[in-house]
Amino acid sequence: MKWSIGCALAVVLALAGTSAAQEAKIVKTDTTIDGLDPGIKLFVREKMQDGNTRFTDDNIILFLHGATAPSTCDFDLSYKDYSWADWLVKRGYVVFMGDYRNYGYSSREAAMDEPPAKNQPVTRSYLALRDIEAMVNYIKQKHGVKQVTLIGWSWGAMMAGYYTSLHSENVHKLVMYAPLYHYAKHTNLGAGSALQNKRNPGEFNFALGAYRYASEAANTKRWDGEIPLANKADYRDPQVPVEFWKECMATDPTSNTRKPPSLRAPNGVLEDSFYQAIGQRMWHASNIYSPTLVIAGQFDTWSFPEDRAGLMRDLVHARIKESALIPDATHFVLFEKNRMMFFNEVLKFLKR
Repeated sequence: MKWSIGCALAVVLALAGTSAAQEAKIVKTDTTIDGLDPGIKLFVREKMQDGNTRFTDDNIILFLHGATAPSTCDFDLSYKDYSWADWLVKRGYVVFMGDYRNYGYSSREAAMDEPPAKNQPVTRSYLALRDIEAMVNYIKQKHGVKQVTLIGWSWGAMMAGYYTSLHSENVHKLVMYAPLYHYAKHTNLGAGSALQNKRNPGEFNFALGAYRYASEAANTKRWDGEIPLANKADYRDPQVPVEFWKECMATDPTSNTRKPPSLRAPNGVLEDSFYQAIGQRMWHASNIYSPTLVIAGQFDTWSFPEDRAGLMRDLVHARIKESALIPDATHFVLFEKNRMMFFNEVLKFLKR
């Protein structure tokens, strides 16, 4: 085989780019910002390459976390190379992540320190939406940009879509990873599930209270249930669930006061997800104008194919709309062996 000088140079440059990505020094900044509502303080983490001075509409990302765990263990897991945030920073992006009220390092309201049954679900979606607005406003003001890219996982995907349906002018691109949207046969979230008031089928089961306790065992059991193989190690490093949950637990100062240790997770997400899952939509994708990627793992049971098909059908105004499915992957694909396929699919969309 004969190589031209141009081909050889391209290979050298590609290798140099890979090396630079691997060697990039990453700077982390944790801060607390004011929410839009009195008394609400929101935790925000920023990560970027040391010395970076480039802040543009197309290189700033805000991650939005899901229903149970806060942002840092979701997107910035320190175990080995499992930080999606670091992976993107090494490719030139400035990455933010934040916790909604009553999650992680953000403010916890009084109801979170009372028995769950004493109050109705906290952190409803309309309030998380206000927290996202505060985060986006903060990022825009800090770096002088007009838009950011939103990447939401699970409930965070629903919230990213909800926010963009109201504020497409602020969203450069939208990535909805494992989104719940509109499918009336959700076995885990809708009719017939524990979220339904059996005496009034159209009503949420308010007996679940303000929040719930989430444990490592319960989270891993759910994850195991989506892996269609007896040997779960075929899909993931066996240590990942342990490391993930250890970092999640560290965000809740009360986690070790219970046996087994558990994380307090607001139930507002469950109430609103129940409504979505029985067809009572809070927002409509036809109001989204930003380029949008809908992506999920093959065996996800939070986001069904019908959810994603509904989004693709309703995204009539999105300037670009794409859908991708990662094979041999679950709801937790960002922590699985096929995560690089997933990361690169998202990156390809971001660079369009």
